[in-house]
Amino acid sequence: MRRAIAAFLEASGLAVEGELEHTPENVARAWQESFLDGYSRDPAVILESSYAHSEAPGSTAMVLLKDIAFHGMCPHHLLPFHGQAHVAYIPGKKLASLSSLGHLVDCFAHRLEIQEVVTRQIAEALVTHLEVTGAAVAVETDQTCLTTRGIEKKGARTITRHFAGKFAAESALRAEFLQSVSGL
Repeated sequence: MRRAIAAFLEASGLAVEGELEHTPENVARAWQESFLDGYSRDPAVILESSYAHSEAPGSTAMVLLKDIAFHGMCPHHLLPFHGQAHVAYIPGKKLASLSSLGHLVDCFAHRLEIQEVVTRQIAEALVTHLEVTGAAVAVETDQTCLTTRGIEKKGARTITRHFAGKFAAESALRAEFLQSVSGL
């Protein structure tokens, strides 16, 4: 990766010396640690640290963690996006540790995926690995490929949502989730 970054800079007409001497190494490390590390994360392992849920499975008590700050990289332009995720679920037999929900968001956001797919993957991972009876995910981002290039629409926000299980089936539960995450 470091060699490829150096070649990219040189192909751009920049000398990889002096001020840019350490840039290839710095960029490679940043990508490996902050933008592509999601590929080495396993959602099943992330959600392993769950707790037994003492209430009867099938309850409609929503667990919601909102305003989870995250960042990712647009797969079409390799430009960053950042925003907040709001993740809710209706427990089955297990409860997730709250920190695992933040790790789950990063697991999928730190891959070269579009926001719509990341949103769906988070909800599906909760259903598959935590065995929840319902999952709702809303993601709101600033996409720099939209705000800094092309049409340059400053302030434009992209919002995606995915509902599974009880959230997909019950409009009142969806409405409660959407109201809880302040009008998304």
